Amino acid sequence: MDILNPSARDAIAPSFPSYDADLVARANEIRNRVIQFREEEGAEWGAQIERDARIPEALWARIRELGFHKLTQPKWVGGEGLPLGLYFPILEEVAHMHGTIRMMVHAYNSIWRTVGQGTREQQEYWLKKLVNEGALVAFALTEPDNGTGIDLRTIATYENGKFVLNGRKHLITFAEEAAVIAVIAKMEGGAGRTGLTAFLVPQGRKGMKLTPMPHMMGDKGCSHAVIEFENCEVGEDEVLGEIGEGFGVAVRGFLDQSRACIAQSAVGLAQEALDRALDHVRRRTTFGKALASRQAVQMRLAEMQIAIQGARLLCLDAAYKYDQGRDISLEAAIAKANAIRMVGEVTDGALSLYGGIGYAVTSPVERLYRDARSLWFEEGTLEMQKMTIAEALLAEARRRERAQKRAE
Repeated sequence: MDILNPSARDAIAPSFPSYDADLVARANEIRNRVIQFREEEGAEWGAQIERDARIPEALWARIRELGFHKLTQPKWVGGEGLPLGLYFPILEEVAHMHGTIRMMVHAYNSIWRTVGQGTREQQEYWLKKLVNEGALVAFALTEPDNGTGIDLRTIATYENGKFVLNGRKHLITFAEEAAVIAVIAKMEGGAGRTGLTAFLVPQGRKGMKLTPMPHMMGDKGCSHAVIEFENCEVGEDEVLGEIGEGFGVAVRGFLDQSRACIAQSAVGLAQEALDRALDHVRRRTTFGKALASRQAVQMRLAEMQIAIQGARLLCLDAAYKYDQGRDISLEAAIAKANAIRMVGEVTDGALSLYGGIGYAVTSPVERLYRDARSLWFEEGTLEMQKMTIAEALLAEARRRERAQKRAE
């Protein structure tokens, strides 16, 4: 498949940023490799994950062997250097597979951007470990009592040339597998957005305890952990960014693009659900007629494809603007909010078209139905996206009002 010359089903936005021709060719090559992996190995790996509720070490090794762990990392550390606009069609193909495989690829190719905001020395060390050794970065923001807001209770105290962390995080994806964890904490006495600072805490640091959490409804095999900090010491050289810039590191530097990635993942999963439903209704006969011949079924299929295509284009709009260096807080929130609704409706529709047999654990859409629900929560719920959208709209309205008053 050609990323910039797609089929009707994969149609991408009508105008493209100017991407290097060699990079486009490389992205096409990688996309085709993902499709081959999906067709030849994906189902077997997915079945093993579902059966064992864990990721086999051999799959981690296979992902690294195929180079799927370094698609977006900069070339100067050995990555492919793909911009989001070229990475998203690849991520969509990955998202057709088991949700945990998608999580693995996403973790590798998105969370590194936290470390990517560090010093040259931090990037040299950690990004090269990721690319050359397959090391993982985990992102620790969410807390059990305070969500992901600015009222975090994990506190960083500065004492004798070092920082001491105390607090608790939870729902931290791949925390146990990660080589380093990017932690967002509040400086002692700090308040608001400027009170937050990001730190890099290597795995095994004294005073940091990880406790595995129960498996989730979907994405079986993907681990999550509670992280407790008790007088955990962090050096000044392990501050990520500047003191008081933790909000920017978390949101502007990581969460915005990651939200768009999650939305794009929903597109791939929803397309897989629709593809499975299409196969079923073409084969299934009731009262002497194929389901696909019934107008009500055809209308449902059309509605599902309309929703998927709309979500796809919203994601690519965010990706193209990100690649141009623009702030995509609003675009990412819109894409994620829309994708949450879309993937729920499409997987509901696929299950409905399958009928009762679709509810069986052996059906092709049962796992997709479960995996889709994890996308509702990754990088923020629908309500959080709406808050971001509303904040942006009101801020723009105030800006226009001030500009109008100055003009008068």
